[in-house]
Amino acid sequence: MKTWFERLLGGAQVPPAAPAATPLPPRHAERSPESPPIPGVRRPLVAGDGAVAGFEFTLAASLAERLERRDDPVAHAAHAISLMSTMRATLESARIGLASLPMSLLLRPNVIDQVPAGAWLCLDTLEDPHADVENQLGMLAALRACGVRVGSRQREALTAPVARSATFDFTLLALADFGIDPLMDTVRHLRHADASAPIVVTGLADVDAIEDVLCAGATLASGNFNAEVVATKQRALQGDVHRIIVLLNAVREERKPLADLTRELRGDVGLCYRLLRHVNSPAVAVSRPVESIDQAVLMLGRSELYRWLSVLLLASVSGRRTSRALQEVSLARARLLELLARECGSQPPDALFTVGLLSLLNVMLDMPMSQALKPLRLSEPAHLALLDRSGPWQGLLTLSEALERHDLDAAAAAATGFGGIERVSQLSDEAWRWALAVHRNV
Repeated sequence: MKTWFERLLGGAQVPPAAPAATPLPPRHAERSPESPPIPGVRRPLVAGDGAVAGFEFTLAASLAERLERRDDPVAHAAHAISLMSTMRATLESARIGLASLPMSLLLRPNVIDQVPAGAWLCLDTLEDPHADVENQLGMLAALRACGVRVGSRQREALTAPVARSATFDFTLLALADFGIDPLMDTVRHLRHADASAPIVVTGLADVDAIEDVLCAGATLASGNFNAEVVATKQRALQGDVHRIIVLLNAVREERKPLADLTRELRGDVGLCYRLLRHVNSPAVAVSRPVESIDQAVLMLGRSELYRWLSVLLLASVSGRRTSRALQEVSLARARLLELLARECGSQPPDALFTVGLLSLLNVMLDMPMSQALKPLRLSEPAHLALLDRSGPWQGLLTLSEALERHDLDAAAAAATGFGGIERVSQLSDEAWRWALAVHRNV
């Protein structure tokens, strides 16, 4: 049987969340729709320091359109309640949870009762022909009494009557409402007008756009993390990155004794310290302290040593404003692909973990993927997935990317072999929790 090695690679500060408050008293709930709500999707919100500060939670665009066409407020309410339920774990981890909902939906008692304390809630549509301004202002006050931060979408705030009487905690700008150049101008204008007001920008096309709006003064930004990088000149790898790649290739050489690997590790004091910290962390849960590099290498073995070095490789890549966010996204992808591989039972979990982990290496290093992966030894399936976007592992990578870009239709179609979209969404949530824990410990 082949080993898994043979199958593997051959700024601005975010304001603190509002304090929790006593929830609104429960009211009479309306009838739920016959079909169960479809879970929403999350997208990382990047802060000015380049880290993931929280997540933007939305319903899939196609689902929202179908709900609007059906004009079924009960079904819409049920899906909104399901969406807000998925936000709770993020808020409990002291991260920001952002959702956008229309004013008319929030005026329904069974919906507003379910808004979690501490949420960032953008009023996507301020107009409601069936409610007067006084009722709308009362709803805003009720949300704030629950510790909710209430924001407005810029295009709505410019025209809605209630906006002239209300104050908002943040402003949301969506690329779809502006185009990139007017969007950048609006961010600069808002930041010039108020140096401290939170500005959230969503729907950006790539990492470069995320970094640009953060530099322009946005507080939080979200968008697509994938990008095609075309280098105009050859770039050299950083010293730490080069050393880790050399060790990765050495670990993969199974004919190389572990004692030789230990000697190579001892030559780098920083790596020795980080290895000992790792093996003595709660993630490894050893029964007694490990005090030597020899013990650490023997205890981990080749497989776990390669895994640790792979994670360390990403943690050593820096230079981009969004490096910390990219590292966490890569960890979440890696964990999700590993869990999906275990779910289907026909693919090597460790190999898929590393494919997910390296899937954004080109963006992090700002060089073409072929150049970024050249120093590593790739197996054919990994080469096809990462370089050619084909092969037996490409479908798993596509599924994870579909979840990130809010394409729930594409994700649902790809999720049929893994227990359906609800099961995949659960695994995605688990992957993000794991990524946060690992990222904080690297």
